[in-house]
Amino acid sequence: MSFTIRQAHPDDAEALLGHVRAVLAEPGIDIPITPEEFDISLEDERAVLQTYLETPNSRFVVAVDGEGQIIGEANLRGGRRKALQHAAELGLSVRREWRDRGVGSALIAALLAWARATGQLRRIELRVYARNTRGIHVYEKFGFQVEGRRRAAIYQDGDYLDDLVMGLWLGDEADHAR
Repeated sequence: MSFTIRQAHPDDAEALLGHVRAVLAEPGIDIPITPEEFDISLEDERAVLQTYLETPNSRFVVAVDGEGQIIGEANLRGGRRKALQHAAELGLSVRREWRDRGVGSALIAALLAWARATGQLRRIELRVYARNTRGIHVYEKFGFQVEGRRRAAIYQDGDYLDDLVMGLWLGDEADHAR
Protein backbone atom coordinates (compact mmCIF):
# COMPACT_ATOMS: atom_id res chain seq x y z
CA MET A 1 0.00 0.00 0.00
CA SER A 2 1.38 3.37 -0.96
CA PHE A 3 1.24 6.74 0.76
CA THR A 4 2.47 10.27 0.17
CA ILE A 5 3.72 13.01 2.46
CA ARG A 6 2.54 16.58 2.00
CA GLN A 7 2.24 19.81 3.90
CA ALA A 8 -0.94 20.15 5.95
CA HIS A 9 -3.40 22.96 5.19
CA PRO A 10 -6.38 24.39 7.07
CA ASP A 11 -8.68 22.35 4.80
CA ASP A 12 -7.21 19.21 6.44
CA ALA A 13 -8.51 20.19 9.88
CA GLU A 14 -11.54 17.90 9.99
CA ALA A 15 -9.68 14.84 8.71
CA LEU A 16 -6.76 15.57 11.01
CA LEU A 17 -9.04 15.78 14.05
CA GLY A 18 -10.51 12.42 13.04
CA HIS A 19 -7.02 10.95 12.75
CA VAL A 20 -5.98 12.17 16.19
CA ARG A 21 -9.20 10.92 17.79
CA ALA A 22 -8.67 7.48 16.21
CA VAL A 23 -5.08 7.30 17.48
CA LEU A 24 -6.05 8.45 20.98
CA ALA A 25 -8.74 5.75 21.14
CA GLU A 26 -6.15 2.99 20.65
CA PRO A 27 -5.58 1.01 23.85
CA GLY A 28 -2.17 1.54 25.41
CA ILE A 29 -1.26 4.47 23.16
CA ASP A 30 1.86 6.32 24.28
CA ILE A 31 0.39 9.82 24.11
CA PRO A 32 -0.29 11.70 27.36
CA ILE A 33 -3.82 12.84 26.60
CA THR A 34 -7.10 10.98 26.83
CA PRO A 35 -9.76 11.08 24.10
CA GLU A 36 -12.01 13.02 26.50
CA GLU A 37 -9.35 15.69 27.01
CA PHE A 38 -8.84 16.21 23.28
CA ASP A 39 -11.51 18.84 22.73
CA ILE A 40 -10.12 21.17 20.08
CA SER A 41 -12.75 22.66 17.81
CA LEU A 42 -12.67 22.52 14.03
CA GLU A 43 -12.16 26.29 13.89
CA ASP A 44 -9.26 26.12 16.34
CA GLU A 45 -7.61 23.30 14.39
CA ARG A 46 -7.91 25.32 11.18
CA ALA A 47 -6.27 28.26 12.97
CA VAL A 48 -3.46 26.03 14.26
CA LEU A 49 -2.75 24.73 10.76
CA GLN A 50 -2.79 28.27 9.37
CA THR A 51 -0.28 29.33 12.02
CA TYR A 52 2.05 26.52 10.93
CA LEU A 53 1.86 27.84 7.36
CA GLU A 54 2.75 31.36 8.52
CA THR A 55 5.53 30.54 10.99
CA PRO A 56 8.95 30.25 9.32
CA ASN A 57 10.44 27.82 11.86
CA SER A 58 7.41 25.51 12.09
CA ARG A 59 5.99 22.90 9.73
CA PHE A 60 3.08 20.43 9.77
CA VAL A 61 2.96 17.47 7.38
CA VAL A 62 0.53 14.61 6.87
CA ALA A 63 0.85 11.15 5.35
CA VAL A 64 -2.10 10.22 3.15
CA ASP A 65 -2.95 6.85 1.66
CA GLY A 66 -3.97 6.24 -1.95
CA GLU A 67 -7.54 7.25 -1.15
CA GLY A 68 -6.46 10.56 0.40
CA GLN A 69 -7.09 9.48 4.02
CA ILE A 70 -4.72 10.83 6.67
CA ILE A 71 -2.78 7.91 8.12
CA GLY A 72 -0.10 9.87 9.96
CA GLU A 73 0.98 13.35 10.91
CA ALA A 74 4.10 15.05 12.18
CA ASN A 75 4.98 18.57 13.10
CA LEU A 76 7.86 20.75 14.11
CA ARG A 77 6.86 23.59 16.41
CA GLY A 78 9.61 26.18 16.42
CA GLY A 79 10.49 28.33 19.40
CA ARG A 80 8.80 31.73 19.50
CA ARG A 81 11.37 33.68 21.53
CA LYS A 82 14.50 34.90 19.73
CA ALA A 83 16.77 32.80 21.93
CA LEU A 84 14.76 29.66 21.04
CA GLN A 85 13.96 30.17 17.36
CA HIS A 86 16.78 27.83 16.30
CA ALA A 87 15.00 24.88 17.98
CA ALA A 88 11.78 23.02 17.25
CA GLU A 89 9.87 20.28 19.02
CA LEU A 90 8.83 17.22 17.01
CA GLY A 91 5.43 15.58 17.38
CA LEU A 92 4.37 12.45 15.49
CA SER A 93 1.49 9.98 15.25
CA VAL A 94 0.76 7.12 12.87
CA ARG A 95 -2.36 4.97 12.76
CA ARG A 96 -1.83 1.51 14.18
CA GLU A 97 -2.55 -0.30 10.88
CA TRP A 98 0.15 1.78 9.15
CA ARG A 99 2.93 1.32 11.72
CA ASP A 100 6.06 -0.59 10.71
CA ARG A 101 5.47 0.37 7.06
CA GLY A 102 7.82 3.35 6.88
CA VAL A 103 5.20 6.04 7.45
CA GLY A 104 6.80 7.43 10.61
CA SER A 105 10.25 7.40 9.03
CA ALA A 106 8.95 9.15 5.91
CA LEU A 107 7.28 11.84 8.02
CA ILE A 108 10.44 12.42 10.05
CA ALA A 109 12.64 12.46 6.94
CA ALA A 110 10.39 15.05 5.29
CA LEU A 111 10.49 17.31 8.34
CA LEU A 112 14.25 17.00 8.81
CA ALA A 113 14.90 17.77 5.14
CA TRP A 114 12.70 20.85 5.45
CA ALA A 115 14.36 21.87 8.74
CA ARG A 116 17.84 21.62 7.24
CA ALA A 117 16.72 23.67 4.23
CA THR A 118 15.42 26.51 6.39
CA GLY A 119 18.92 27.47 7.49
CA GLN A 120 17.28 28.63 10.72
CA LEU A 121 16.62 25.42 12.61
CA ARG A 122 19.62 23.82 14.27
CA ARG A 123 18.07 21.70 17.02
CA ILE A 124 15.15 19.27 16.97
CA GLU A 125 13.90 17.84 20.24
CA LEU A 126 11.17 15.48 21.32
CA ARG A 127 9.77 13.54 24.23
CA VAL A 128 8.97 9.85 23.97
CA TYR A 129 7.69 7.32 26.50
CA ALA A 130 10.65 5.31 27.80
CA ARG A 131 8.69 2.10 27.09
CA ASN A 132 8.18 3.01 23.42
CA THR A 133 11.17 1.05 22.16
CA ARG A 134 9.96 1.04 18.54
CA GLY A 135 9.65 4.82 18.51
CA ILE A 136 13.01 5.30 20.21
CA HIS A 137 14.63 3.03 17.62
CA VAL A 138 13.20 5.11 14.77
CA TYR A 139 14.40 8.37 16.33
CA GLU A 140 17.88 6.93 16.93
CA LYS A 141 17.98 5.86 13.27
CA PHE A 142 17.79 9.56 12.38
CA GLY A 143 20.54 10.49 14.84
CA PHE A 144 18.48 11.58 17.84
CA GLN A 145 20.21 10.97 21.15
CA VAL A 146 18.74 10.55 24.61
CA GLU A 147 19.52 13.70 26.58
CA GLY A 148 17.57 12.94 29.71
CA ARG A 149 14.91 10.93 31.50
CA ARG A 150 11.90 12.46 33.23
CA ARG A 151 11.07 9.98 35.97
CA ALA A 152 7.37 9.34 36.60
CA ALA A 153 6.54 12.30 34.36
CA ILE A 154 3.33 10.70 33.13
CA TYR A 155 0.48 9.11 35.05
CA GLN A 156 -1.55 6.95 32.71
CA ASP A 157 -3.78 3.92 33.22
CA GLY A 158 -2.82 3.69 36.89
CA ASP A 159 0.95 3.73 36.29
CA TYR A 160 3.66 6.34 36.67
CA LEU A 161 5.74 6.28 33.50
CA ASP A 162 9.08 7.77 32.53
CA ASP A 163 9.67 9.61 29.33
CA LEU A 164 12.87 10.44 27.54
CA VAL A 165 14.03 13.75 26.15
CA MET A 166 15.80 13.23 22.85
CA GLY A 167 17.60 15.78 20.71
CA LEU A 168 19.19 16.10 17.31
CA TRP A 169 21.69 18.82 16.38
CA LEU A 170 21.44 19.81 12.71
CA GLY A 171 24.26 22.34 12.63
CA ASP A 172 27.99 21.87 12.63
CA GLU A 173 29.41 20.55 15.89
CA ALA A 174 31.54 23.70 16.14
CA ASP A 175 28.34 25.79 16.19
CA HIS A 176 27.41 24.93 19.75
CA ALA A 177 29.17 24.90 23.10
CA ARG A 178 29.21 21.75 25.17
